[in-house]
Amino acid sequence: MTPRTAPVLGFFAHIGKAGVVEHVLALLRRLKKRGVPFLVETDLAALLPVTVIGAGEASCARSRDDIGRDADIVITFGGDGTMLAAAHAVQRYDTPILGVNLGKLGFLADIAIDDVLPAVERILDGAYRVEKRMTLTAIDLERKARYRALNDIVVSKGGTARVLRIETFVNGDFLATFLADGVIIATPTGSTAYSLATGGPIVVPSSNVMILSPISAHALTARPIILPADSEIALQATAEDGAVMVMADGHYFRENDTSASLTVRRGSKPVNLVKDIGPNYFETLRTKLSWAQDRRFSNGQLEKE
Repeated sequence: MTPRTAPVLGFFAHIGKAGVVEHVLALLRRLKKRGVPFLVETDLAALLPVTVIGAGEASCARSRDDIGRDADIVITFGGDGTMLAAAHAVQRYDTPILGVNLGKLGFLADIAIDDVLPAVERILDGAYRVEKRMTLTAIDLERKARYRALNDIVVSKGGTARVLRIETFVNGDFLATFLADGVIIATPTGSTAYSLATGGPIVVPSSNVMILSPISAHALTARPIILPADSEIALQATAEDGAVMVMADGHYFRENDTSASLTVRRGSKPVNLVKDIGPNYFETLRTKLSWAQDRRFSNGQLEKE
């Protein structure tokens, strides 16, 4: 039997998180001892000893783009924001991503720091699968630009704006004019992010849909709507005073304009996530959202009164 070739692992991290350098260093020392090849983004590598990273041509420090191209799997240390940044960096190369959670909720980065070593062992054994997650592309009609998102595209008010007027069309058909603080268009992956905070539904990531949610709409009947993934959503947002902001996965692309015209549709490329290593999706929901917790129950059994 031909021995399995160890995959090249790439490492991204939120270097501002407490303890992140120590956690990454401990893992890299184990990998180096076992002869497992790895690449480390330059900002993180600058904080690690040369005895681990190497120097000169032997250095494993690389740009994020180079890691996306050359690594077989990227492992991120941080939170969901770190994972979203990694997704944007490596999406063009289809490189799978595994997220280690050093943040708070961590729906995307779902590996606990105490479970990193078993997770890496499963990767080295090939005991995982790759799950493709739907993305969004927003076309800015005025600026002739494209914004890509794994979680969501958000149009919201900024500055002194009191309310936005947002005309919304789906596949060319008029849906509604929302007087609201904004709207969110989310993927199933993004249903547990900003969309959830505005009262949007939780959608299983494998669902072939997108979610449109108004933000603080000035009408009690304005509610989120689930649309087929192949829908094309057109938005014309106007602020009578203040400004309109446009965000993709939390990054601002427009902040100081009084109007914005966008067309949002399914992205042409998915983001690949490493799965079957950490908790399953429903376990993550139960844990992160404290679902169905009853102190009368212990290990699933009803305690006697």
